[in-house]
Amino acid sequence: MNSETWNSLLTELNQACLEIIPHVLASPPPGLGMAQIIERYPGSSIAQLAADTIQGKATWLGMPPASQERMEAAELRLGMPLPSSYKSFLQVSNGFLIPGEAISCILPVELISPFGDEHAEEARLWREGLNDHTGEFAYFVQSRLEHTIQLSGPPNGRPEYVLMDLDRDAVAKGFEILELVHEGPDYVGGFEDVMKSALHSVRYGLKLHSRTS
Repeated sequence: MNSETWNSLLTELNQACLEIIPHVLASPPPGLGMAQIIERYPGSSIAQLAADTIQGKATWLGMPPASQERMEAAELRLGMPLPSSYKSFLQVSNGFLIPGEAISCILPVELISPFGDEHAEEARLWREGLNDHTGEFAYFVQSRLEHTIQLSGPPNGRPEYVLMDLDRDAVAKGFEILELVHEGPDYVGGFEDVMKSALHSVRYGLKLHSRTS
């Protein structure tokens, strides 16, 4: 996706998110998922944006574009290149809040890290679920979850994450981006599919709220 297409998609997502926030706040518990971001990344720009969102001050839920230097620094820190579909997003918005959703934000590139840094136990449990298969499914992403890169922030309510899998075979098949949900991991292809799915989910939530209001 080029910058114009990304801007169009994120503008739609931003508008849908702003529309659903009052509905989510009116349904106890509030559950915007912003408090976890503030607690986990105190002093960061995305934590400030999360605070503004809680207070109703935010009108744009994205961050300024990532510089080439920030993307290169992340690649050096992680020891791997970033997928082109993800980089095209970063060049338009270096992170994005999705209030009320289980995946409550896409992190700025400087905050992404290996999934195992914070979720080693969760990764271990997924891996142990394969043990009965005597290595038959050793190539499954569950066997290497801790080495994937977590692109999303602290989950809101349900343990769901956007991950980047740079295993050689996954990259060769164009499956660098996946979502880990309670049913299991699911490759989504390009990063644009993550944000299109988020837009679909928020719009579905708006429809549900409109039926009950």
